[in-house]
Amino acid sequence: MSSTIISEPFQLYLGSASAQKIRDFEAIYTTHNPKFPGYATVTAQADGIHVWDLQNLHPVASYSVDKLVKFAVPAFSLYVTEDGNRSVISYTLLKHSPGIPKVHLERIIWVIRQNISGSTVVASEKTAVTVDVPPVRICGTGHDTVPLLFVSKNGSLFLANAQVDIKNQLDWPGEREHLETIVFPRKSCSFIQDDTDSCSSVTVTCCQASTSLHVRLALLGEDITPVGTCEIPIASSTSDTDPIISDVTCSPSGVLSFIDSRGIWATYQLMSLNSSLVSTPISENLHLRRFTMLKNKNPSTRDCMSVVSLGTSLVFLAASVEGTAEISLQIWDLSYGVLLAAQSMPVPSAIPSPHLSLTVGDEGQVLLTVSPSSMHEKYISPKRSSVHIVPVHARLKSNIAAALGKTALTSEWLISKTSQEEEDGESAKIISDVRAFLGKKNAQKAEQAFLKWVDSHSSKEAALGYEFVKKIFNIILAPAGPPTKYPYTPRITRCLLENAVVSTVMLNGRLITMLRQRGDWENVMFALTTVADVSEDELMASAKVLIDRQRKSENTMDVDASEGYAPPLWSYIFACVSYPFSAAQMRLAIRKYLPDAQDLVMILGILETWIQGGTETEVEALLKSVATNMKIPSSEADSPPYPKVITFFHTLLDASFVALLQYQPSHDLLRRILSYIEPEITFIDSLEPLRGALEPFMKAQVLKEKTGTSKESPAELRKRQKQLDERASLSVGLYRLEELVI
Repeated sequence: MSSTIISEPFQLYLGSASAQKIRDFEAIYTTHNPKFPGYATVTAQADGIHVWDLQNLHPVASYSVDKLVKFAVPAFSLYVTEDGNRSVISYTLLKHSPGIPKVHLERIIWVIRQNISGSTVVASEKTAVTVDVPPVRICGTGHDTVPLLFVSKNGSLFLANAQVDIKNQLDWPGEREHLETIVFPRKSCSFIQDDTDSCSSVTVTCCQASTSLHVRLALLGEDITPVGTCEIPIASSTSDTDPIISDVTCSPSGVLSFIDSRGIWATYQLMSLNSSLVSTPISENLHLRRFTMLKNKNPSTRDCMSVVSLGTSLVFLAASVEGTAEISLQIWDLSYGVLLAAQSMPVPSAIPSPHLSLTVGDEGQVLLTVSPSSMHEKYISPKRSSVHIVPVHARLKSNIAAALGKTALTSEWLISKTSQEEEDGESAKIISDVRAFLGKKNAQKAEQAFLKWVDSHSSKEAALGYEFVKKIFNIILAPAGPPTKYPYTPRITRCLLENAVVSTVMLNGRLITMLRQRGDWENVMFALTTVADVSEDELMASAKVLIDRQRKSENTMDVDASEGYAPPLWSYIFACVSYPFSAAQMRLAIRKYLPDAQDLVMILGILETWIQGGTETEVEALLKSVATNMKIPSSEADSPPYPKVITFFHTLLDASFVALLQYQPSHDLLRRILSYIEPEITFIDSLEPLRGALEPFMKAQVLKEKTGTSKESPAELRKRQKQLDERASLSVGLYRLEELVI
């Protein structure tokens, strides 16, 4: 279902290397005007303003600027037609430009008019207008006379015509920080009960002041009519600093939600009654986890998350995931507090913690802007920003049917209610006891206490929650800081692995590395059978360590006993071949950790022994399984499944074929492997005609293994048997199956 709700993102725009972030201003912005459907405006620092066609994926208008020109706000574009000519007018506020006095900077708005009719390129017309109050946001109102809305840093509103003449304004006295201004067509707003026939649009302005979110509702026509304001308290914090709102969004139905820097997601229903604005919580606060923003204390990491409303209580969220190079794209239904769908995409341009910004595009589209965050200003190498189109289900609705069955998907990204409370009770006590025993260098008592506590719970999965396991690992492995001062306890690690409650994200993606550094190879091997998200980098880094260790033992008479136990290289490669992996990521990992052809030959020698037997062993096991009606455990096999061996071999060749060709000792080995594979290809080709004749039996067997019974009715069974008898009597087909004797 998730894949049908959120489709694969695709790139719309890739910024130039010169478009870099400047202090307090992003490297790139993206805006979309609902009155200008099918197009989006991209504002790139030191590059220019580009209007992109969202259907054909090409710019229809571009205004390039000098590399010293910087913009203070995202450009907003209007679509106009005059005498049959179609034009786009873009508005933006200058931050810096050569030749303009400092006194006028951040007060000059550029008005850029470009003709988009026909194929003839027409020169752009640019005018500069000075305003008294610099805006932090430029929006559209949908009104013909006053199509522009300027928003100041404290939330004051200014209506302007197409020539940027201010026609009306609504002040909002007081000190506050502007977060978001959202404009809706009046007809789409269902949370306003007052008579608003004279207005064309409704605006919701959100600002933060201290520990409150200030929300103001106003009606836009030729004038600005205030409706009301309300203050929403931000959940209290136990720290010395006030929580910062990372992002806020609102839907036309008045569902407003915001996420603070601690990952607490609050949802309220706005309602306009008797010329006042009322906010009411519609669900309990959610507490997010696993996101980069929640791990780092740097205020700039709040840019690593963005939300935008998809209507009613549906919200699209984009955030970088802790311990990975991925961005998670999610759709939540906040009425029920559930995650409906999730999709992931790699972080473009290798930016560790990018700034993310979401904008709703045309129907069924969300625009994702990815750019370097302020925490990467220290990097010398430029990082290129990009804009991506994320297709989403256009007719997705909020209802109980869609929310059912989403508990498992949701719990992966939320801290449970018990984990949100302060450490108390039994779980807090065992954490304290383990820490105390290890502090006294008594690892045995720590292990005994922990294992006894786990055995006392009938539901071990409930007791070993995500946050609890992560805290235990923070004590025994210290993944996020300097090496822990406590002695290592392999039995605790083994217990957690046996209960399948371990994820590499708990250790910043370095589970195998940290176990290997502790010399705990037994748990390394066991983790490859119980942990589902070990990266290809971790697999090949450990393979390199074992290769070096084996080469050292072969070249020296004595083996250093202090190095402890390590599995044979063939045993570890067995686990790697059997472990699910991405061929693309595995190729990169092989090139990174095994660039030496001598190392590759050692692995090829192991693969040769498994390829040499071909599929004979696998076919024998399959026939035995069919004859006895019992599944043969894979652990009894002498080699990994043949298809997995071939897949790994193929991936290794793709990654290092040139290096192997340049290394003479590998040639004989490659020829031998080829001689083993060629007969298998011939054998598989000879079996191909059996596919059609045996497919009905295979489907019936698979169905029986899944359900334990056949779903065919007696009539269907008789019909199928009759067809088989007719084929047999006519000798139809190349083969007749008579009897199988083992």
